[in-house]
Amino acid sequence: MGRLPGFDYKRPFFYMVTLKRAAACGPEAPQFSRLEPGGVLADTPLTPALRAVVEHFHETWWCIEPIRHYVIMPDHLHMIVKMRAVEGRVSLAVVVRQLLKALEKATADNEALQNRVLQGALRPPVFAPDWHDWIVKKEGQLAAFKHYIAENGPRAWLRRENRRFFTKAREIVFQGRRCRTYGNEALLDLPVIVAIKGHRAPKDARSAPGKTGFSAGALRLAASRIGPGGAGLSTFLSPLEKEAGNEIAKAGGALIVLSVQGFADRWHPSEKQERLCAAGRMLYLSPYAPRAAKLTRKEMFTRAHALVDWAREHSHHQVEAWPGPAQPPQAAAFQLAQCYADAEAQLAAARSRS
Repeated sequence: MGRLPGFDYKRPFFYMVTLKRAAACGPEAPQFSRLEPGGVLADTPLTPALRAVVEHFHETWWCIEPIRHYVIMPDHLHMIVKMRAVEGRVSLAVVVRQLLKALEKATADNEALQNRVLQGALRPPVFAPDWHDWIVKKEGQLAAFKHYIAENGPRAWLRRENRRFFTKAREIVFQGRRCRTYGNEALLDLPVIVAIKGHRAPKDARSAPGKTGFSAGALRLAASRIGPGGAGLSTFLSPLEKEAGNEIAKAGGALIVLSVQGFADRWHPSEKQERLCAAGRMLYLSPYAPRAAKLTRKEMFTRAHALVDWAREHSHHQVEAWPGPAQPPQAAAFQLAQCYADAEAQLAAARSRS
């Protein structure tokens, strides 16, 4: 997973880091922990070694605070890493690479892993080299990530044991309107939700002085950063929005689909989307009642823009893009990085006043 271009990962921020088990280990590889009824995470032979590395890693790498909030899931780890404001500190990427090496070393003598090594073959890596990070930058977001980590086990148990629960239409109140949902409603409580709007064609008003937007390349870049713990919120109707949805799915993020058509009690999405809903990674949401007559193209796109504008108040970021000349990906990525810098300055000002 690529880091955010233009952002200085040496900054003393909180970062939510996700490490995954290597795909080469196979589905029968020893688990990091064992998921038991109610979402309780029990130890496996690997768990104590992994836990010791995480809890004592700051003793070797003094540029980070002790890792107090983490969870060891059967096939991945989530943790909150806080960089210290000290001279000579290294970037988050260096810290995570060294953490991965320490975790690999801790599992090297595990008997269960050694038994899986073919005669004359090298032991395959236990952890995937790619990892995901979220930069915790908004007030209240740190508490949301801590809650997400604490609830990881119970949510995984719910998804595994009640897959049919996420394949039923229900009604909720969202943003003051009664809406119908299909999928995992808990996605609305994720720490990071990014509203995405992709236009079909450029307009003169969008290219006017002072009015800047994201290019298609920058939209894909922003979407590829939406991984575990985050969701993209959009109608996913336009080609740009569909591309963004594919990038989010590849990154391991979730999708909140705003339906312009509405849907009835017996409605079901396509087979692929049904699987994502059953896995707890997709939610359909619509404030519109279903109607027999098909929407015209104009009605569809009018509703699509209105829906994203209405729902983005629940999101933490917005990405708006259109084809044609706009900001290049590097400039748009820098704009995102600047948002983080502004947030850091606001937090510093608030601390100085208190």
